[in-house]
Amino acid sequence: MHDVLIIGGGPSGLQAARKLAGRGFDVLVLEKKKEVGRHIICTGIVSLGIFQEFGLARESALAEIKKMRVFSPFGSSVDYEHPRAFACVVDRERFDRSLGDKACEQGARILTDREALDISVGKDSVVAVTKRGKRFEEKYSASVVLIATGINYGLHRKLGLGYPRTFLKGVQAEIEIGEPDYTQVFLGKDIAPGAFAWLVPVGGGMARIGLMTQLDPEGYLERLIARFYPDRAIAFDKDHLQLKAIAQGLVSKTYGERVLAIGEAAGQVKTTTGGGIYFGLLCADIASALVSERFADGGFSSQMLADYERRWRRAIQKEIRVGLFLRKLFSSLSDPSIEKLFHIAKNDGVIPMIRERADFDWHSDLVLALIKRMPWADVYKSGHGSFAS
Repeated sequence: MHDVLIIGGGPSGLQAARKLAGRGFDVLVLEKKKEVGRHIICTGIVSLGIFQEFGLARESALAEIKKMRVFSPFGSSVDYEHPRAFACVVDRERFDRSLGDKACEQGARILTDREALDISVGKDSVVAVTKRGKRFEEKYSASVVLIATGINYGLHRKLGLGYPRTFLKGVQAEIEIGEPDYTQVFLGKDIAPGAFAWLVPVGGGMARIGLMTQLDPEGYLERLIARFYPDRAIAFDKDHLQLKAIAQGLVSKTYGERVLAIGEAAGQVKTTTGGGIYFGLLCADIASALVSERFADGGFSSQMLADYERRWRRAIQKEIRVGLFLRKLFSSLSDPSIEKLFHIAKNDGVIPMIRERADFDWHSDLVLALIKRMPWADVYKSGHGSFAS
């Protein structure tokens, strides 16, 4: 019998384990993979501030990001260079393992190769049934369970939890690029309809190239490489693509009898970029604080855990909603309208505003300021677009 079971050994699950074990609780993490951090599909961009905010070592950082070049559908570009590095690309295997090491240092246990098949909630405990390898089954009991299973929502319905209903499709590959040494972003309906594409150098002449879209991500990525990096198209190996669903939108409910969902399992994902690391860590801290309180006052009923959802929504609900609004807005624009936005950005003081107000982890204030600044009548007139809020 443990105090806390955590299903999933990604950043949110490991951060919760670290926090709760550090408060003296008996914490057990059950991870489906044979090793923490293996075979993760993620571009791995995080703010530099994340290391200090969550007390993390920077040993997993591969490359810093200071300069970006954004390409329009017709090949125009806008350069943005921040006064200092504002983000970095991390090696997710090292990043996650570091979190796991910190959790274990605080007294948590991590068992790998344990896939949770079922969870049953009783009057005094919750029991997880797991599969080890192909046949071996084990049971683990605790007072409360945190679901941190990423985009695997197999346990949600049984536990009465909500789950995302809308997703984008992400695809990514690594290619040898040499130059450039700065991040690139690509926009346009022929490139990544409904979202965007990216190229992020990671050092050693290699880069992560990928995109988010609604349909046929593999086809769009192949065409992106052929268009912008034709000398790499022949070497492009479609068999080694990384594919992932990216949750979009708020989720309810994220709590139940003796259970909380955290991270991607709770839809706590940036709707602007599709990144889930920062929100996952933040909401893991929120969940850990609430669980600690409930151990003190002795209650893990659904009613007693409901405050978790109120707290995390207070923290990030605005970010998720504004990000969805921005995505809908851009999805409505024709390519000529996007081109018009590029012209405005170059000549209307937009870049200084971004430089002054940009925050890699919190996008909504800048997004709303930019939306208010843009002459949307001219933008839509240029491209005959239409948008209904």
